[in-house]
Amino acid sequence: MHLVKKIDHKVFWPLSLSVTFAFCLFGNGVTEVFTIVSVYMATLVSLFLLMFIMYSIMKDPEVKATGKFDKGRLIFYMLLHVLFLFGSIGIGVHFMGNRIILAVLNYVSQIFVLGIGLRKNLK
Repeated sequence: MHLVKKIDHKVFWPLSLSVTFAFCLFGNGVTEVFTIVSVYMATLVSLFLLMFIMYSIMKDPEVKATGKFDKGRLIFYMLLHVLFLFGSIGIGVHFMGNRIILAVLNYVSQIFVLGIGLRKNLK
């Protein structure tokens, strides 16, 4: 897919996995580590959807040419993004309780990792 080419995989994956591993070290038991990894996988899907939404709004050649975009599809992807985000956090609260802050901090750090991992030539 076109969006996958925008990510520098040599930077993104080692940094992303090492940050997640660092947060897993703070987990108290297998259940919390499994929850952090599950939220991490949902985070990857959520970040990819967010990147797709931003591409659809700003960089899509069809949108640039006509100035119009498919609002229904965009709303669907936004709702899917929010569903993955809050669904994974909700499941995480169920298993981790008030220690869900570890998974939330991992999500926030993954946004910065994605920003670092994006290629500079986004044109």
